[in-house]
Amino acid sequence: MALGSQAPDFSPTPAKPDLSKFEIPRELVEPLLWAFRQTNTLADALFYDVGLLGLRLLTRGILVTTTSTPQLAASAEINLAAAQAAAKIINLSAQANPEGTILVIDAHHAPFVQTYDDVQNFLQDGLSFRPSRGGGPRPVKIITVTGVGSSALGSAAFAWNVSESLRQPVAAIVPGYGLADIIPQALGGWFGFGVHDFARRVSQQLLASGGWELAKVGRHLASTAIGDEAFRTGSPESDILHEVLKRAEQIERLYGHSKGALCIQNAVRSLPAERTRRLHVTTFGCVIQEETDADYNQVMGNIDGLGQLNSWGNWPEHWIKGWHSTNSLLPLTMPVADLVKKDVRAEDPVTIDETVLQNALVAALAKLQPR
Repeated sequence: MALGSQAPDFSPTPAKPDLSKFEIPRELVEPLLWAFRQTNTLADALFYDVGLLGLRLLTRGILVTTTSTPQLAASAEINLAAAQAAAKIINLSAQANPEGTILVIDAHHAPFVQTYDDVQNFLQDGLSFRPSRGGGPRPVKIITVTGVGSSALGSAAFAWNVSESLRQPVAAIVPGYGLADIIPQALGGWFGFGVHDFARRVSQQLLASGGWELAKVGRHLASTAIGDEAFRTGSPESDILHEVLKRAEQIERLYGHSKGALCIQNAVRSLPAERTRRLHVTTFGCVIQEETDADYNQVMGNIDGLGQLNSWGNWPEHWIKGWHSTNSLLPLTMPVADLVKKDVRAEDPVTIDETVLQNALVAALAKLQPR
């Protein structure tokens, strides 16, 4: 070896560690998420009008189920009668759409419920409801967002109340349940949007850095709206709604309950002013800060401690005697259908005849003046 030459390095090159070997199998994670979703389904029966939804559809020959029906699906392949029976069942279980879905509800036209598991497909095809019994497409101009951890059952029930009252199709966003949602859900999720969003965002970012494949579980719908950032964001429902509002100019009305109202606030605050001026935002059970030029109508129950806590001092336009639930089968709940009707009627233009007004003022002054 020549003088001054560098000695060869025979030490082994350290291999890049394969961290995928340490990840939890996806097959073990999905049943855990389904179990948590089933818990949310039970909570929906308390906070949303699921009883009325089931009753309304049952009178139309449709059964709402929250359990998988493999036997029915198998028998449907055997004969036509079973296939027709299977077509009359709407599955709103956690297993049916664990990755999130957009439900388009029309309470007055069959098939009553249409589902989309892709935001882009919804923007292309789902901005109108297509009745199965004739008639042209009905444009979707309304979106609803429900509270913490709501499953497809609660989202459909809340959207049904709005659709039945306004006689228009309504799109309900069900964002999906990711592994990072377990932490804020276990804490209860009702600490205001800021704390809830922070807890979910931090846990999602930690999960994304340590297990990329697991971070994708439950985030399919959000990923079709904003791509890979859906696996790091703390509020997928806000991201989905923001993307829809940005691209669908026909959406005019937004209805949110509980944390759904806070998701609406987060989604509209960065929209252009010319877009927000055409929006009407109605909230139930949570008063958000009116940061945009949208038309706001916010309703709060006077015995709704949970909603008042989440409102952070914001004051509603209307106080009603009620608590946090919208289930019409329970006492002192928020009658969403009636409140929505009053809200729309209050927006009707008022025409005033100057002659009638002048005569009324003269008559009023004549009564007030002494003789």
